[in-house]
Amino acid sequence: MGIVDRALWVKTRDAMQKRMLEDLDVGYLDPDIYHVLQALFRRGESFPISSCSGRITIVDARMPWHRKASTVIFKKHTAVEEGEVYTVLRSSPPTTRLWLVATGPIFHISTLTLREAAAILRIAREAGMKHSGILSISRRGIFVELKTGIRVTNLLRAENFTIEDIRELVRVANEALAEGKSRLAKFYDLLTASEKLT
Repeated sequence: MGIVDRALWVKTRDAMQKRMLEDLDVGYLDPDIYHVLQALFRRGESFPISSCSGRITIVDARMPWHRKASTVIFKKHTAVEEGEVYTVLRSSPPTTRLWLVATGPIFHISTLTLREAAAILRIAREAGMKHSGILSISRRGIFVELKTGIRVTNLLRAENFTIEDIRELVRVANEALAEGKSRLAKFYDLLTASEKLT
């Protein structure tokens, strides 16, 4: 008998798959990640709980890691332009400080077995998601977090900011996002290749 309650796990997986399709229908699902989520569901012993393909945000917070006391005022899962950031700076005076944050892909996955968790972690690490591991083990599932470690954070100052001032910040944020998307593509390729081996 395994650690995980199979019936409970399957019920949760089916509910998450239904929710993913609903999110896709209403346009809430990050389009860059749908094919990866499908590949995870196809494995049979894994399903995604939450995911992000990587994004660029502007956050109003005293410090960028203060999640509860912060507000995301801009979010995009694709490359940004200087004009977009400039518009936010001009139209959104900060409550505290504005931060331009680029982050790589992140997944939270539930697996049915430790063997499957280990397989997912091997694939993720080979794809460059080195900051990955098992978060918890319970009858509900083995919860795995996959992260690239890609994160670029820059303080933005709204007063007297020009497009030229933010050009380099945006260029670096877009580079970080692109590297994360590249690792996501490799993760997908390795996932689908592993399907053919089983």
